[in-house]
Amino acid sequence: MVNELRYQRMRGQLHSRAGGAAGKTAMNALRVSWTALGLALLVACSSGARQPAGVAPKSTGETLVYECRDYEFVVRTGAGQIALYLPDDYRVLGQVRAASGARYEDGDVVFWSKGNEASLDVGSRRYRGCQLNRARGPWEDARRRGVSFRAVGQEPGWVLEIQPERNMLMVADYGSRRVLLPTPEVELLDGLERYESQDERHHMVVEIELHHCYDSMSGEAYSNRVRVDLNGREYRGCGDALEPL
Repeated sequence: MVNELRYQRMRGQLHSRAGGAAGKTAMNALRVSWTALGLALLVACSSGARQPAGVAPKSTGETLVYECRDYEFVVRTGAGQIALYLPDDYRVLGQVRAASGARYEDGDVVFWSKGNEASLDVGSRRYRGCQLNRARGPWEDARRRGVSFRAVGQEPGWVLEIQPERNMLMVADYGSRRVLLPTPEVELLDGLERYESQDERHHMVVEIELHHCYDSMSGEAYSNRVRVDLNGREYRGCGDALEPL
C-alpha cells in the first residue's frame, strides 16, 4: 500500500529506472524466487556504473538490461544458462557452443552476446545491435525483488533498499557494513516520508523528500533527496521509487 501511494504521488516526476521489460503475469509468478536470490545479493555499486574499491564481491548471478531499437529485455545470468525476461514471456536458455561470444538457446529463442552488444531471435522476430545498459541492472534487480524505493550515495558509497511490509536494507561504507531492519509504517510530514526502525544493535531513520537530486559522482538525476541516520552517522544521497511489476 505504501509503495502504491508513493508511486502515484511521484509518478509525474519519476525518472524511471526500470520500465516494462517483462510481462506482469510471468514476473509475479517468479517474484518469490527472485526475492530469495536477492537476499544473498550485495548490490555492490551505487549507480551501477562504477564499483568502488572495498566493495564485497557480487553474487554469481547478475541482472542485465539490454536496449534494442524499440525493444528491451532483461537477462539474469547463471551457471551455464540464463533466465530471459521478455515483455510477454519468460524463458530459460541453455548455453551452447559459439564461434565467439556467448550463445544461449531454447527452441526458437536464441540469445547471443559479446562485450556490451547482443542479439536476440524470438521465433521470426530478430533484434540486432542491442546494447547493455549496465547502470540499469541493479535497479531492475531490486524492482523484481519487490523493492519499492532505492537510494544511493557517495563518499563513502552506500545503497538503501526498502521493501514494503518486509525489510529495509542499508549497505554502507562501500559494502563493508550491512544492516537489515523491519520496514516500519511510514510517517508523512509536510512532503517528507520518514521511516524509523531499530533492533537490539541498530537504530535507523530514513527521510525521503520529493525534490530533484543529482548524484555527486556521476551527475545522474533522481526524483528524491534522501537522508539516512544509522546509529548516529548521517548519509545523504538521492533515490527513486520503483515502478511495481
